[in-house]
Amino acid sequence: MNRRAAIKMLMGGAVALSGILPLSAIANFMGNLKADDAISKITGGKHTASADLKLKTPKLAENGSQVPVTVDATALTGVKSVFLIVHENLKPVAMRVDFESADVAAFASFRVKMGKPTKVTAIAHTANGFVTANGSTKVTKGGC
Repeated sequence: MNRRAAIKMLMGGAVALSGILPLSAIANFMGNLKADDAISKITGGKHTASADLKLKTPKLAENGSQVPVTVDATALTGVKSVFLIVHENLKPVAMRVDFESADVAAFASFRVKMGKPTKVTAIAHTANGFVTANGSTKVTKGGC
């Protein structure tokens, strides 16, 4: 192998690792905290329920490996980030979305894994503090 080929391999490996490391950091964002502890850590213990934050989850999910969830915070102003907490999961912080501008419509739709029937909490970090919305989903076939 010549020097040029070796440099290309090293650079390719560095590029691949640069994408993997941030994902593992995000996955370990809250470690193994229980759901209520994670909510307290995110909000500093100060949050209120709000009808302006909408959380949509299915009442019954046949496959827990791909449960559709929608968080709609478009009625709120100054949304900085949105979190999703799946209470019965081993790592309850299932999602975090940061918005670069407060002028962006804060809306997220995605699929998460749920191992068993669980309570789900959405948290929106706004300019005025933290607001929450709750839901629940029954899972017939676990995904975790």
